[in-house]
Order: sequence, then structure tokens, then C-alpha cells
Amino acid sequence: MQTTPVHFILSGGGARGFAHLGVIKAFQEIGIQPASYSGTSAGALVGALLSAGYSPDYILEFILKQGLSNYLRFAFNRMGLFSMERVEKILKELIPHDRFENLTTPVSVCATNLTSGKSVYFDSGELIRPVLASCCLPGIFEPIIMGGNTYVDGGVLNNLPVEPTLDKLGIRVAVNVTPRVDHLPIHTAKDVLMKTFYLSISQQSDLQSKRCDLVIEPKEIIRYEGLSLKNAREMFDIGYQYGVNTRHFIPQTIHDPV
Repeated sequence: MQTTPVHFILSGGGARGFAHLGVIKAFQEIGIQPASYSGTSAGALVGALLSAGYSPDYILEFILKQGLSNYLRFAFNRMGLFSMERVEKILKELIPHDRFENLTTPVSVCATNLTSGKSVYFDSGELIRPVLASCCLPGIFEPIIMGGNTYVDGGVLNNLPVEPTLDKLGIRVAVNVTPRVDHLPIHTAKDVLMKTFYLSISQQSDLQSKRCDLVIEPKEIIRYEGLSLKNAREMFDIGYQYGVNTRHFIPQTIHDPV
């Protein structure tokens, strides 16, 4: 029987966020229900959907069926290549109440405020637009404007947002799906962008990891593109296997024996 709260910190990583779903499924199988989520970018999206009560398997199948990448539209003459207005519409179908307060599990969403140059953690009020803001990779997605401020991907400053969990009792489990990579091939403009982004987040993610009790970092995930859904099931399975292999590190007092 679960007695100690377990808080999950979910990193950004684009499509690699499917691994988050696999990890959570593995923990849920032995009765460990997350007490809260804190996420950046893909981690924010996954955390919000899980907190809305959807299962990891349902989220995987829904996204693959919808093909969210097909719902992006070009944002000509704007501040990014793509707008996420259509993605916003789909998320409102999944979470019609669009409120943090109506979620079944608390979640905190990290985004970068370009106006102030600081990380911002959303955990109350409107839900979906902060989640979209957290996912706005600079130069790729059009930023989200809220309250007169311009927001982009939370990973710019904090790809592993442990801060919202520091005042909570319990165990902090970080899932980092953007592990350090030293030999990423560079052949296209997209490769340059992604390599630059990974370099910018690797050091701060290492520091954040040290503040957690357990860190799950599937090294194999680096083989997969963060901007493609093509290998979603494989990434889900990798996350699941890492979850199975690491869940026993949670103190035995927290759950019944398997």
C-alpha cells in the first residue's frame, strides 16, 4: 500500500516524451500512483494528460490516432514556423474544463518568460495555454502570449523542473528523455537546431538531477528524433522497460510486494 508520496519530474524532449508514458505505466502497475507531476515541454503535456485522468496507453493511442503533427499549421510572417492553434483545439476536447484546479492529480507546468528572462511555473487557473507555451520550441513554434508576456519552451532555462516539488514531502523521481549526447550527427539545419538545444540544457539538467531521489534516463532514446512520431511505440516501450528496471529502487514501504 502506497504510504509515501512520489512526485514525478518530467523533462522536455519532443516525441521522446512517449517514454514518459511508459515509465509511468511501469510504476502504476505496482500501485505507485504519482502524487504530483512537474513538467517541461513534452513532460508538461504528458503530465497534464495524466493528471486529467487518462491512462498512459490511452494517451499513446490517442496521439497516434490523431497524429498531432498533422494539426500544426504554418504561421507565416509570425515568430515561428508553426502555430499550435489546432493542437489547442484538440487538447480542449480532451480537457474541456481547461483548469488546473479540476485535474485529478496536481501538475506544475514550466515555461520560459521571454519578457522577464525567467522560468515560470503554472499550477492554477487556465491550463492548456501554459502547456502549449511550455512546448513552444523557439524558432519552430509560434510563442504563446499571456498577460502581455511572451512564453516559449520551458527547456530553454529549465528542462527538468524540480523546483515545484521541493516543498513537498515524499520522493522525487526525475525522468530525463534528453540525456547528454556528444556525437549527434549534424547534416541539416534541424540537426544544428536540436544539437544546440541539447547542449544548452544538458548542464542544467545534470544539476537538477542531483536534487532528485531517483533519476531515470533512458540512454537509447537519443537514437530517436524528437520531432517525429514515427517510433512512438518503441520510445514508449523503452520508457516502460526503464520503469520496470528502476521501480524497485523506491523504498519497499511504499507499495505491496509484486
